[in-house]
Amino acid sequence: MESNLSLLDQKLSQLIALLDQSRAQSVQLRARLESSEARCNELEMQMNAARTKLEQVVARLPESVNLS
Repeated sequence: MESNLSLLDQKLSQLIALLDQSRAQSVQLRARLESSEARCNELEMQMNAARTKLEQVVARLPESVNLS
C-alpha cells in the first residue's frame, strides 16, 4: 500500500512538473505569436505603402511610349 502511494505521489509530481512546463511554453508561444502578428501587420502596412507608390508611378507614365 505504501509503495502504491509513493508511486502515485511520484506520478503526481511528474504531472505537475509537466503542467508547469506546458504553461511556461504556452506563455512563450503566446509572446511569439503576438510578435509575429505585429510583424505581419507591419509588413502589410509596408506593402500597402509600396503598392500606393507604385500605383502613383504607373499613373504618371504616358499612355503610349515610343521605344524606337
